[in-house]
Amino acid sequence: MANLQQYRQLICSILTEHTKIPYSYGNIQHETIFDREQDRYLVMILGREPVPELSPTATRRVHGCLIHIDIIDGKIWIQRDGTEEGLARELVKAGIPKDRIVLGFRSEELRKDSEFAIA
Repeated sequence: MANLQQYRQLICSILTEHTKIPYSYGNIQHETIFDREQDRYLVMILGREPVPELSPTATRRVHGCLIHIDIIDGKIWIQRDGTEEGLARELVKAGIPKDRIVLGFRSEELRKDSEFAIA
């Protein structure tokens, strides 16, 4: 699977599937952001979660990036991976060669010891 358009479709599909996994507590929503022109793909989380140590009704705002993937120079860069299974594993299962996946959340030194691309 070397076609960038296929990479884009696959990434969007995988990230959309992650938005279907509900949080076990709180009122947390998922939001996808797909910028196909800049090749940036994100899943954001936002909402409110309980803070029982403060009071039974207290909540705090939740807002952050769960997943961030970029396509840079034909390679899939995983910039943020807040999933349990791991996006790299999911991409490999979907047919992306390991040498096309960069674990961008790791330092270049640590990437050298991985089975994935360095850059």
